[in-house]
Amino acid sequence: MLKRLFFNERVILLAIILNALVIFLLYFPELRYNRWLLAVDHLFIGFFIVEVIVKLSVLKPRSYFGGAWNRFDFFVTVGSLPVFLEGLVTISDAAGLLVLLRLFRLIRLVRFLRFIPNIEQVVTGLGRAIRASVFVLVALVFLNFLFAILTCHFYADIAPEYFGDPLVSIYSIFQLFTLEGWNDIPAAIVDNESDPLSGLGIGMTRLYFAVVVVLGGIFGMSLANAVFIDEMMMDNTKDLEEKVDALTAEIRELRRSLGGGVVEPSHEVPSE
Repeated sequence: MLKRLFFNERVILLAIILNALVIFLLYFPELRYNRWLLAVDHLFIGFFIVEVIVKLSVLKPRSYFGGAWNRFDFFVTVGSLPVFLEGLVTISDAAGLLVLLRLFRLIRLVRFLRFIPNIEQVVTGLGRAIRASVFVLVALVFLNFLFAILTCHFYADIAPEYFGDPLVSIYSIFQLFTLEGWNDIPAAIVDNESDPLSGLGIGMTRLYFAVVVVLGGIFGMSLANAVFIDEMMMDNTKDLEEKVDALTAEIRELRRSLGGGVVEPSHEVPSE
């Protein structure tokens, strides 16, 4: 009976959904320390612990840990065990520990991903896309670093809220790369310019930030997105190419068979 229960994917999915609902309720301030909800949450942890034990006993450790999703379930379940301390430890005793426990409670919801159709193909495509775009990402990071140092050198005193130090400058340049508020930063620099009559300086400032936006935001980010999406869609393209190749092979075979079955006219001269 336990085997049928815990090997039933619908039951496990239902348990994950109900557990997610309980966790959702626990994040309301008035329900955060509700002992009934905490008890139900602990019951779900116990349910998942029994699931791991049953699957280990049926599949045996070698077969169980041979599956990637089983290893993930085991890690999340074992990592959730300290949540049992939440009802015994107060915030004044260990605030950091409680935050860690709540984070593991949220990680348990990631188990829902295993029930998404074709999730293995999505994860494989994601890994392939990351590997393919790593050089573009490295180039963007280097470009961000270069612009951050350069901008910090010239505009740290004029706009310290954006370029006061290298770390803040890196974040501001990345914000320009994403085209988020790209016109607000140059406008803030122009407004803070100590010499409002310096038309050349204002023009150079606007030109500089236009170059940053074009190189990093339009060209750089667009190239990264194009490479990433192309690799993610490669599985669909590959399947289509395989179908076209198979269809081409069938057409060639059909032509060959039809050509062998047709009687060609004879060119011999009949004897008298």
